[in-house]
Amino acid sequence: MKFGLFGGAQAVPGDVVTEAALGYHEYGDYIKTAESLGYTSAWLVEHHFTGFSQLSATLNYISYLAGITSKIRLGSAVVVVPWHNPVLLAEQVATIDQLTKGRYDFGIGRGYRANEFHGFGLDMADAEDIFQESMAIIKRAYTETDRWDYKSERWTFNQLIVEPPTVQQPYPPMWVGAGSEKSIRAAARNGYNLLLDQMSPFEAIGERIAQYRDELDKLGRDYDPYSIGVTRGLMVANNDNELKDAHILRGKFITEVQVLATDKKYAAKAFNPVVDQRGDRSDTNAISENGAVMGSSDEMGERVQRLYDLGVRNILLHDLSGNFEALHQFAEEVMPAFMDQEEASEAAE
Repeated sequence: MKFGLFGGAQAVPGDVVTEAALGYHEYGDYIKTAESLGYTSAWLVEHHFTGFSQLSATLNYISYLAGITSKIRLGSAVVVVPWHNPVLLAEQVATIDQLTKGRYDFGIGRGYRANEFHGFGLDMADAEDIFQESMAIIKRAYTETDRWDYKSERWTFNQLIVEPPTVQQPYPPMWVGAGSEKSIRAAARNGYNLLLDQMSPFEAIGERIAQYRDELDKLGRDYDPYSIGVTRGLMVANNDNELKDAHILRGKFITEVQVLATDKKYAAKAFNPVVDQRGDRSDTNAISENGAVMGSSDEMGERVQRLYDLGVRNILLHDLSGNFEALHQFAEEVMPAFMDQEEASEAAE
């Protein structure tokens, strides 16, 4: 199995009512530590207008990480394509591929948070059309060898030749965030790798992997189990008190993400945890209980084994605490049981 990280820095770290993440330089140290421990990838979010300082200029930050790391792959999870000029985006991604010496993974999506579309003045109903047209332009930008023109109702480009060239040919691996069966099958047909979310329960992950594989089978294409990245919450907890604290932190995060995705008021810092009649965080706790990698090292190992049995080979771990000790504990006490001898040897070098 491969183990990567998912998340991002905060300009104002340590806010206990939100994500207790690390600052921009501290998160860089976190990624360097992960690289030394054998984590194979780090995926950075792109979000806007949250009110709790989630990473926004993701490609800029990946450029910084490219300069302080040497082996770990760096990915965007995801660049929301409808918010970007596709030609400028193609140039930025190519530049990052050069800076990383071919270690970049181009994660893309059409977006899902209502507050972000509202902030950019875009209609979410147009997102799919913008995404499809922009991706066609980006792919063409990487494969055309002569200058070219493009004109539509949305974009006009004249005498283009996109530079620099990418290190990875014909372009960096493209990963699409998808959740519905329709979008998962479309990802397979379009040749995209697949990123699956951290909120869905274990059983749903198995179903989505099966849908992706089935579509590839229909197309007569080979399936690479590492072409699916499954994000999971990481909640290292060696006793009941630590587990309780981890649930509180992740419950606040889950609640706010739900607000930003659906609330017409686009509220920021509107933490109103979903509670049952006993006053417990039953709904948010259940999301973690049914899908996160949590508990002691043995308990986390059992959950990773469950994911393995469902066909998962590439896990992206999201630890809201940014805890270096937890990063070490998982790498040293859980990962070795799931890495083959060659991977374990490489991690030790």
